[in-house]
Amino acid sequence: MTFLEKQNYGKGYVLGRQLFIELWSLLGFEAIVCEGPEDFPDCFQKLQSEEVAFVLVESDWAESIPEFYKRKAKTSDPVWVQMPSLKSSVKGWE
Repeated sequence: MTFLEKQNYGKGYVLGRQLFIELWSLLGFEAIVCEGPEDFPDCFQKLQSEEVAFVLVESDWAESIPEFYKRKAKTSDPVWVQMPSLKSSVKGWE
């Protein structure tokens, strides 16, 4: 049980492309694969049904989130935290 769970704030999630979430899930965050903008509505709905304290997302990936969901995420819980992109440090990244 993590500190956040003990305080009943919910869990930390990481959302995005496979490589990004695999790296962050090593630290114990709950992972949700969401490869592109077409997958985002289902991922967003899943997050709304969970007890979530915060969501880590990759900055480049976050730019592809549909505008409607960007506004919705800013006005409701949980807190969305953009982390630096892995794109520039991985050879052969699409």
